[in-house]
Amino acid sequence: MTSRPAPTPEPLLVEARVLTPDGASLRHTHDALACIGGRIVAVATPEECAGALPAGHRRIEAPEAYVLPGFIDAHLHVLAAAMADAGVDCSPRAVSSVPALLDVIARAAAERPPGTWVRAHGYEETMLAERRHPTRVELDAAAPDHPVRLTHRSGHAEVLNSRALALAGIDESVPEPPGAAFGRSLDDGRLDGLLLDMADRVEAAMPPPDPAAVATAVEVWARARLAEGVTTLVDAGPRNGRDEWETLAGLAADGTLPQRLVVMEGADHLGELPEQAAEGRVWRGEVKVQPRVLEGEAVGVEDLAAVVRRAAAAGRRVAVHAPTVESVRAALDAFRAAGDPRCHRIEHAPLLPPDLVEAIAAAGVTVVAQPGLLTEVTPRYEQLLTPGERERLHPWREVLDAGVPLAFSSDAPVSRSGPLAASAAASSARPPTLAPAQAIAPLEALGAWTSGAASACGLDDRGRLEPGRVADLVVVEGPLETDPAACRVVATVVGGEVLYGAGGARGAGTS
Repeated sequence: MTSRPAPTPEPLLVEARVLTPDGASLRHTHDALACIGGRIVAVATPEECAGALPAGHRRIEAPEAYVLPGFIDAHLHVLAAAMADAGVDCSPRAVSSVPALLDVIARAAAERPPGTWVRAHGYEETMLAERRHPTRVELDAAAPDHPVRLTHRSGHAEVLNSRALALAGIDESVPEPPGAAFGRSLDDGRLDGLLLDMADRVEAAMPPPDPAAVATAVEVWARARLAEGVTTLVDAGPRNGRDEWETLAGLAADGTLPQRLVVMEGADHLGELPEQAAEGRVWRGEVKVQPRVLEGEAVGVEDLAAVVRRAAAAGRRVAVHAPTVESVRAALDAFRAAGDPRCHRIEHAPLLPPDLVEAIAAAGVTVVAQPGLLTEVTPRYEQLLTPGERERLHPWREVLDAGVPLAFSSDAPVSRSGPLAASAAASSARPPTLAPAQAIAPLEALGAWTSGAASACGLDDRGRLEPGRVADLVVVEGPLETDPAACRVVATVVGGEVLYGAGGARGAGTS
C-alpha cells in the first residue's frame, strides 16, 4: 500500500454565516471561522478570526453563504456505489420501461467481446411502465452471447440471464439457501432469473473487476461526493473483512478517496480489522449485522443478541440492518437482551409505529435513515404501502420530538441524492402523499447530516464548528433555511484543505 503523505494545509479563513448545532437543528451564531493545521482555532467575527491567523493565510469570502460542518454520509457502500455509477445505468433516471432497459443492455453487450459479463445496475421494477422485473428470457434475447447481471436499486435483488445463471451454478435442481429466494415463472414454475439476496454466490462466479478500473471509478465517484459537500464516508458493508479493509484503505492511502473513511466490520469478521490505517485517514467503525432473513420473516432475537453481546464484550458498537417493523423490534429486543442498548444503531427503519418510536427513544438507540428515497422512489412507496403504512413512513417529526438521535445517509448506490437534495426531501420537498406532517425543518435535516451523523458514528472530533475540532467544512449558498435543494456547494474543506471549489466565493486567495 502506497500512502500519500498527509497534506499540511495552509491557514484558512472562511467568512460565511456559521451554523452551529442547536438541539437537533442548526442556528447562525457567528460570521467567520479560522483554521490552522487542519483544525478550527477560532469562531467569531471576521476581524477576530483574521487576527488568529498568520499573514498570508488562505481566505474564502462568502458573507451571504453558510458554512456548516462537512456532511457525513453515515451509511453507504463505496465500491458498489462507484461501480454502479461507472457501469450500465438502468436506474429510473435512465429507463422507464422494460423494452428501454433491454435496449440499454443490448447496446452495452454490443460494445463488449462475447462471453464477457454485462454488469447493469439500479433498475426499480415499480418505476418501469410494466411494473415488473425483467426476466432471464428477455435478457437472453438482449444479450445472447454474454452473461448478464442486472442489479436492483436496493442491492438485495438481481436478475440473471441463462448464461449468468449457469456460471453461478444455479438451475432447477438447486435449493434456495436460507435467507435467499429464486423467482419463478407463473406459467411453468421454472426459474425466471430473479434472485433475492444471492449476491455472494453470483459475485463468486464473476471475474474480479480490474483494480485500475475500480480505482478510476472510485476517484470519479468520490470527487462527485466532494462537490456535494461530503467530507466523511462510512462504508456499511455487512461482509467487510480484512480484504475489503485493505482495498478501501489502499484507495484512501494513495489519495483516490480524498474523504475521511470509516469502515464498518462485518459481524462474521469481528476482531479482524485494525483500528486505523492510511495515516489516520481510515478508521474502523461499528460492527455491521445483517440478519439472513427475507422481508417479512421473523428475525431470531437470541441469535442477534448473541452477536451484540460478542461485539459489546469487545467494546464495540453495533449497527443492525432493519428494513421492516419486525426487524426493528428484533433489533431493540436484542440490544436489551445483550445489556445496555445505548450507542447502538438501527439502520433504515422506514416504518415506525408510535410504540416503536417511544421504545427507541427509551432505549437511547440511534436511527440512521435515507431521506433521499422519499423523492427518488415515491411511486414504489405509493404502490407497495397501504394508506396506513404511508402515514408511518419515515416519521421523523415524531422521532425528533421524542428525542431519538437521528442521522441521515444515502445508502449509496441505493439512493443517489446528495445531502442538500436529500435534506429537501425530508423537509421542504417531502411528497404530499407520504406523511407530509412528518416533514422536519430544513436545518433539522441538515443537522442529521452533520452533528447527528457524527454522534451516530462516534466521530467526536467533527460534526460541530468549534475550536479544536477537525476542520471538515462545507460552504453553501442559497436559501438553506427554506429550500436546500435550491442551494449549491461552493467549497468543501477536508482537514483544513480546500478540496473542492465551485467558484462564486469572493477572495478565495490569500490575505
